[in-house]
Amino acid sequence: MATDNRRPPYSGSTRKLIISIDVGTTFTATSFCLLQPGNIPKFEEILRWPKQATPDAKVPSVLYYDARGNAQAFGAETEDEDTIIEAEENGWIKAEWWKLLLRPAHLPIIQDLELPPLPANVTVDKIFVDHLRYIKNQIKAYITSTYGSGSDIWDTLSQTMYVILTTPNGWEGSQQNRMRQAAINAGLVDQDGGRRVRFVTEAEAAVLYAADSGSVEDWLVEDGHLILCDCGGGTVDITGYKINAVKPVLKLEESAASRCYLAGAVFVTQAAKSFFKERLRGTEWDDEERLQRIVYHFDRNAKKKFAEGDSACYVQLDGHKTIHDLGIMRGRLKITGAEMESFFAAPLQKIEEGLEIAFENGGRLADKVILVGGLASSPYVFSKLVAWGEEFGIIVSRPDGPTTKAVANGALAWHLDSSVSSRIAKYHYGISVRVAVDEGDPEHRNAGRTRFTGLDGVHYVHGVWSGIVKKNEKIEATKEFSRHFNCDMKANTTEFDHTVTLYAYRRGTPPTFMKFPGRHTLVPGYDVVCTVTGDLRNCFHATGYKTSPSGTRYKNINFEVCLSLGETEITARLRWKENGHRIYGPATVAYD
Repeated sequence: MATDNRRPPYSGSTRKLIISIDVGTTFTATSFCLLQPGNIPKFEEILRWPKQATPDAKVPSVLYYDARGNAQAFGAETEDEDTIIEAEENGWIKAEWWKLLLRPAHLPIIQDLELPPLPANVTVDKIFVDHLRYIKNQIKAYITSTYGSGSDIWDTLSQTMYVILTTPNGWEGSQQNRMRQAAINAGLVDQDGGRRVRFVTEAEAAVLYAADSGSVEDWLVEDGHLILCDCGGGTVDITGYKINAVKPVLKLEESAASRCYLAGAVFVTQAAKSFFKERLRGTEWDDEERLQRIVYHFDRNAKKKFAEGDSACYVQLDGHKTIHDLGIMRGRLKITGAEMESFFAAPLQKIEEGLEIAFENGGRLADKVILVGGLASSPYVFSKLVAWGEEFGIIVSRPDGPTTKAVANGALAWHLDSSVSSRIAKYHYGISVRVAVDEGDPEHRNAGRTRFTGLDGVHYVHGVWSGIVKKNEKIEATKEFSRHFNCDMKANTTEFDHTVTLYAYRRGTPPTFMKFPGRHTLVPGYDVVCTVTGDLRNCFHATGYKTSPSGTRYKNINFEVCLSLGETEITARLRWKENGHRIYGPATVAYD
């Protein structure tokens, strides 16, 4: 951390524990911060993991399960030779790349990805729970063995600690909800402590780490603009930022909507695996177990070392055979430079496209790109992106030091500093409303539209889009967006809970009607984000009675749904008027 960018001493009166967990597609890293009154916050990484040959801040996001669905090995244990032999003897099944199974349906994959099947009797939610429980146990072991009073620290502070989980830019409320429940089930927080589980995007955490590291200090100029590109194992996250202030604390705002692409390092691995499978078809290496070992060696050697200009790379096979026709020399398979480049082609294309879109959305104000993440550490990827930047007059750089822990440490900085003051809406957000029938509108006259008569005697049509936030709109962290509602309730009603569905439209301009005539399916581009439910009992009692044309007594309830979208999570509450004053009531946000 740069000396002149240090945080002030913690001003709280009691100790607090904050932990951050970055569960990546291929690797996981975790950090923690023990806040002590009067002391400057210090970030510490977990560097000791069971069965780890050399201390490292990251461990594989891999587990072994037995036939009954019980987790038997975790993290670095899954790479230990003794564990691998035990797994083979007992028929344990490896679970890897499982994070991608949580992805939102609207996120496109750059090519067909053959995700490894889950073990029998195991769901992705169970894997999250088992993995987070393992992480929690390692954090506990690290703190209790590192601090003199570690056991007391953990027993006292773990009951109220905050847990910061990172997510790709494209993960939304549904994914966050499942991760929060996994954290609860893993014992990181209790059932009532769900609010102490918070989420930050990997890109946002990464840019804060880069600022903390001091390696991009010259780039942190007030009113400057930059793009953060986090090239991870499964996803690539790209976000543009404007620098509003540097001292006394860093303050940023999004200048381009954050974007997420399923185009990370596993797609390089997948392309290589397909190549090996075809090249070695009909040989002694043509079986899944041996193929997996070949891919393992590729991931840890050729993939990491390959640089532009290399004429060839070699991957270790079992044995010492030489087969000239296949390019195998003494048990090593030769891969030409052109073949290696083909493995990286699709992810690189998607990264470059994403960077260009980020600059276009931000008005090409930025002239710098910060690269972090495992794929960015590839010499080949880095050199190609530097060359891309030179073509467009853009500086591309990687922060010094190990970027593998960038996100975990940056997540702690996000929680402590609240550095990002505003974000850009990635999509249109809104609700479905009723409107009075307009006989002059052909869409309203369409026989397939649902029409009904309200208690007030007015003819209405259902399913009309009402926007709350527009795509690319600036969202202040503290700003609340609202939309007026009204609904009719009979005078003798006893049901006061009212539910409103929040939708996103992910394309250009939202169509007026959200569903096709005569069908119950949403028009392409519309997706359900969540439902917001609130108790309108007090609003009901504060509203006067009316009588319908048919003589039915009812009340026309007027209220607003207020949404806060400036953080990575959506929060909501209801608002109405009583005696001329605005009254707020709670609301709950739920995901399917």
